[in-house]
Amino acid sequence: MRKPTLRLLMIIDKFEVGGTETYVSAVAEEMEKRGVSIYVAGKRGSLLSKFRALGCPIFTKINDRQRLEQWITKHKINVINAHHESTGILGSALSRKLSIPFVYTIHGTYYPRALITKIMKRCYSRNTVISVSWPVKKWLEEKNIQSVLIPNGINTQHFRYNRNQQLLSRLGISSRAKVLLYVSRIEDEKADICKDFLRAAQRYMDTAPNVHVVVVGGGSGLNSVKKLAAKKHNNRIHVLGERLDTSSFFSISDVVVGTGRVALEAMSCKRSVIAIGTKGIFGIVKPDNFKLAWKYYFGDHKAKQTLEISKIESLIRTALRSKKSSKTWGEAGREFVMKQFNISGIVDRLLTLYHSFI
Repeated sequence: MRKPTLRLLMIIDKFEVGGTETYVSAVAEEMEKRGVSIYVAGKRGSLLSKFRALGCPIFTKINDRQRLEQWITKHKINVINAHHESTGILGSALSRKLSIPFVYTIHGTYYPRALITKIMKRCYSRNTVISVSWPVKKWLEEKNIQSVLIPNGINTQHFRYNRNQQLLSRLGISSRAKVLLYVSRIEDEKADICKDFLRAAQRYMDTAPNVHVVVVGGGSGLNSVKKLAAKKHNNRIHVLGERLDTSSFFSISDVVVGTGRVALEAMSCKRSVIAIGTKGIFGIVKPDNFKLAWKYYFGDHKAKQTLEISKIESLIRTALRSKKSSKTWGEAGREFVMKQFNISGIVDRLLTLYHSFI
């Protein structure tokens, strides 16, 4: 007997620039290439045009439950994968009402575990949880929530080194300058991390006149970051807000400060990484600690040290002065990402999971 064709619905909160959304777009693009029927639902946002360009059917009025149900039925969806807290609640309810298998991907330890338990109890009986890192998996197990570990995948064809001299010129940065890049959503804890990084960078720039700082990311904390950047060395600090061409910024940088998916994207572009996340400082990512950095999710799910400006300044100094960081470590970083996180291999694992339900 022939197996039914997979018709997968991914539900996200909003089509905005963020790690989860970028990951879902990478999965959708890879699945579209393979001819998999993938559908995406979420509220309108700045990333919507990118999703539309992929060609997958999109639903944006997710607050209209009745219309969403009709759309799901019309497209004969047979697996639902939700990614956020609110969409977990929505996806769970839809899966139960329409008897559709449900997958819930947990992207960090910031989800209320009681809510995850409630969501999984209320969904259709055929279900599973995906954890994106070892710390998340262990954190879930502490509450007796079992999960399948499948990390976020990276489109290594898109995130590859390609030096863009025109971008440097537009920013007024000399090709001989050293560039420190910070990429993240600038909200809540991530906004505080960005400001601590800026303070450390400004201190370092006091004695390093050829260093420029570029900050990429949007969010509610953007204005406060701009105000801080204006206080000192403002002619060499470029706070650019939300951008869709992050791979170009990775390629003009010497060192990237980030965590989670940003760290992996930077490594895919052969960049040296200082990993700082919501749990604290991991440090400089290099071949002898690649696996440990991944296990800590580069400081977002676990960390080595607490967040201190003096420590960040010291790491900036070490990373920018190291010749290895720009060549040997960069090559090794891309090789590591290609082997462990290439989107093609991650989609293989996802499809095996989804097909087990239909």
